[in-house]
Amino acid sequence: MVRNEEKFEQALQFRTRGFTLEEIAKICDVSKSTVSKWLKNNTISESVTKQNKKRAGQENAKRLKLMSKTRDGERAHRYKEAIRSAETEYKHYKSSPLFVAGLMLYFTQGDFKYEKQDRLPYTKNKNQPIYIQFATEYLGVPKLSIHFWILLYKGQSEEASMKRWKATTTLPYSQFYKNQYINTKKTKDTLHNGVGNTIIGSTVLKHKLAKWIELSLKELAK
Repeated sequence: MVRNEEKFEQALQFRTRGFTLEEIAKICDVSKSTVSKWLKNNTISESVTKQNKKRAGQENAKRLKLMSKTRDGERAHRYKEAIRSAETEYKHYKSSPLFVAGLMLYFTQGDFKYEKQDRLPYTKNKNQPIYIQFATEYLGVPKLSIHFWILLYKGQSEEASMKRWKATTTLPYSQFYKNQYINTKKTKDTLHNGVGNTIIGSTVLKHKLAKWIELSLKELAK
């Protein structure tokens, strides 16, 4: 039996109008659990609950769509800014041997498949340090943000390969991703340490890299 009939009737009226249990509890100055007990098994209340859930789902979908649109706009702005700064920076960097070497390494060996990361796979140990230095000096990537992993062939020693690549890249083991094995025998002696992969996770920097390469190729084509 509901002790306060006046508040019960008030709660029922507000519920019929679509108010939530929390809102009704505040208006009637009672706990949410009390309102829930009052309206338990009430057909109108159950209908309102379904309507509120549906409305909340629709509003949430709109909110997520708006957030996604905002994020897309922010990303587009960042990419535009990256390209704009790349054009200015290129004029100052293009005479640097290290800059040109880094660009050509990425142009010839870089992975353009994945939009959200810069990945440079290479079998020759001496090329990775050049690209890492290029990334830190011209892309402004902190060395602690660079990761590395090795593609190994059947029969190769993971421990020996990691030791060799660690010495070459000067990256600590903590920045090595999980290495991968492929089930085939090595075919060249140059692969005795596997294929090293330098990873930089930044879509913005990949846009900048692409613009630098585009500008460099235009100059070579003149």
